[in-house]
This record gives sequence, structure tokens and C-alpha cells, in this order.
Amino acid sequence: MRYRPQGVEALSASPADGWTVAVEQPGGPLVVNFRNTTGNLSRLEATWTTGPTARVIEK
Repeated sequence: MRYRPQGVEALSASPADGWTVAVEQPGGPLVVNFRNTTGNLSRLEATWTTGPTARVIEK
């Protein structure tokens, strides 16, 4: 990803074997969802607020 004061941009995402990736940017944070066939989710949410921020959610 690339952080800029104007927002966050996805550059690339390479999932591990058995995982898929979906990139969303619904007008707010950049969201990258990695899922596997058993339903596990690893979600990255990246934003630029007063600087770069990111959080990872594991389900």
C-alpha cells in the first residue's frame, strides 16, 4: 500500500496458498480481506488520518 495525505492506495496483495484476496476502497479506509476455504479471515484496514494508520482483524 501507499500512504499519502490524500488517502491510501493499494499497490499489490499476494495471498498465501489456499487463501484469496479482495481489495475494497468504499470511500473511506483501504480494506484488504484475505480468506481461506475454512472461513478464516485476515482483514487489513488502512487510513490516513493525521498520519498513516492500520489495523489487522483476525476472525
